[in-house]
Amino acid sequence: MNFMELRHLRYFVGVASELSFTRASQKLHVAQPALSRQIRQLEDELGARLLDRKRNGVELTAAGRAFLTEAASLLRQSEQAARAARRAGQGRGEPMRLGYIWGLFHTYVPAVLQKFRLRAPETAVHLFDLAPLEQARMINEGELDAGFIGFADEADAAGLLKRRIGHCEFVAALPRGHRAARSARTPLASLAGEFFLGISTDTYPGAAHCVTAACRRAGFRPKILQTVERGYTILGLVAGKCGVALVPESLKALPHPGIVFRRLTEPPTADLFLAWRKGAAHPALPGFLETIDRVTNF
Repeated sequence: MNFMELRHLRYFVGVASELSFTRASQKLHVAQPALSRQIRQLEDELGARLLDRKRNGVELTAAGRAFLTEAASLLRQSEQAARAARRAGQGRGEPMRLGYIWGLFHTYVPAVLQKFRLRAPETAVHLFDLAPLEQARMINEGELDAGFIGFADEADAAGLLKRRIGHCEFVAALPRGHRAARSARTPLASLAGEFFLGISTDTYPGAAHCVTAACRRAGFRPKILQTVERGYTILGLVAGKCGVALVPESLKALPHPGIVFRRLTEPPTADLFLAWRKGAAHPALPGFLETIDRVTNF
């Protein structure tokens, strides 16, 4: 059919619903003669009479009743297609893929997502618990749209754009019964003679740099007994009395039997960031950044 258009379907369904050209023209905001002409054109195109015109209104013919069901279905499908296109244009039809570090952002990310869902309920968010260097690689390769990457080092080394979203304080993780656990606050210099358990510079260079810089400011170089890939592994080794560690305070939320956390007299702190790739931002990212600005957990 070369002539029939969506407007013909809309006009026919309007008349069929009202069973009156007068009421349909008012509802559709189309002049009655023009509406009648469009229906005639549709009937000519189909080669079938759809409506019986009567003095006090119209009635559907058998062909009209059959056509009404299909026409209404086509209109609903066209409306769904239009909504899908609008959602995609606004980034709402495409899931946003986010990396995050569970030990740093396990309370912050849910708060952000809860508010973002209110703002953009049709935008799905897929979360991936990933180390910062893996996040940086996946963002640059287009596998992630953004990442709660942690510290600035990883974002800067990968050439990513970043937004500061808060900061974290490092605390001392000590085996239960350790002498330094007797006070509410511990001078970092008092741990100079201890073996330290560190996070891997290959996985978390930003966190590793913060720890070594803090020890340097306290006047010593930490004796790193062992480096590991995850914060919970550090806590397990500290609990096993294999050494002490400086860890982000957020790790206190992890199960930690056998460990005592103590604040430092001059606690080292570091800013935390969300990162994304320049020129390849997800359409919903600006709204996500605005949501972040409204969450003040950090």
